[in-house]
Order: sequence, then structure tokens, then C-alpha cells
Amino acid sequence: MAGTPVLVGDRQVPVIGRVSMDLITLDLRDAPHAKVGDRVTLWGPELPVEIIAAQAGTISYDLTCGMTKRVLFVEDEA
Repeated sequence: MAGTPVLVGDRQVPVIGRVSMDLITLDLRDAPHAKVGDRVTLWGPELPVEIIAAQAGTISYDLTCGMTKRVLFVEDEA
């Protein structure tokens, strides 16, 4: 959903437009040094899934259970 935050590196940026299948477009004006290969976090310790779910008008359970095997899941070692 447009406006939903994601993290690019350590910068929070909004999704712009609509989610299309498994593709999203991000507004990188606040992350001018972003480049291909940077880590993008949809939710995690610095960006709780509950915040994303509220922005998207759903619940965190729907988001976490809807992830497919195509999405790389990386658990931080922190």
C-alpha cells in the first residue's frame, strides 16, 4: 500500500504506487546513496510488522503467513 514504510539500509522510505504481484516501488529521495544490492527490510526489529499491518489495513498474522518461499528470509544475528 502506498506510504507503507520499508527500510533501505538504515533509512526508512515509503512504498509508492501499488504492490504488483511481488514487486514494489520505493521513493528513494530520502536515501540518495541507495544502490542495487542494498538490504531492504519489509519488517524486523527496527520496523515492527504491526506498524506495517496497520498501514496496510490488515493484521500482522496475514502478512507473516502470506510470505512465499520466493522471499529471502534473513534472521539477524543481533
